[in-house]
Amino acid sequence: MTKRKTLRSVRALTVAATAAATALVGIVPAAALAGSGSDTDRAPRRGYVCDRLERDKSAAVGSSRCRAFNAPRHGTIRGDFVIETRDKRLRVLCKARPGRASGYANTPNWVRGENCRRA
Repeated sequence: MTKRKTLRSVRALTVAATAAATALVGIVPAAALAGSGSDTDRAPRRGYVCDRLERDKSAAVGSSRCRAFNAPRHGTIRGDFVIETRDKRLRVLCKARPGRASGYANTPNWVRGENCRRA
């Protein structure tokens, strides 16, 4: 058994044991009420972080040392994505339109988004 599978088995047994113990006592686990809170439950961040961000009407261009997160590093971008500055002062959400690309990437130099609004 690999380390990863072993870790999953241990977590599953721990959750099962905790649920059984709380069921005996009659207490609802807090995780069941509030969610587990782990990072895997959230939707992964998809977009780009650049040093500079410029906007013109509905287009946005991020430039200088751009880095991609769960998005293509080069070529056409399809689907919604975010471009934000490295210092987190400016952030835009670029939405996809049916049948059209939502942007184009050429990291690390620049990334261009269409149909973008401040997020």
